[in-house]
Amino acid sequence: STHLITDVEKLLDEVVFLKDGEIILSGSTEDLRVEKKRSIEGIYKEIFS
Repeated sequence: STHLITDVEKLLDEVVFLKDGEIILSGSTEDLRVEKKRSIEGIYKEIFS
């Protein structure tokens, strides 16, 4: 678990976004970047802003 999103992109192969105890989005960092056409940090901001 971390809120250091820019570090996650460099270190992890898979990511899971949880909100209110439920999985909102999960997958490989590369697949999510391609699918959402944004960085993992951008996806994070989209979910939690």
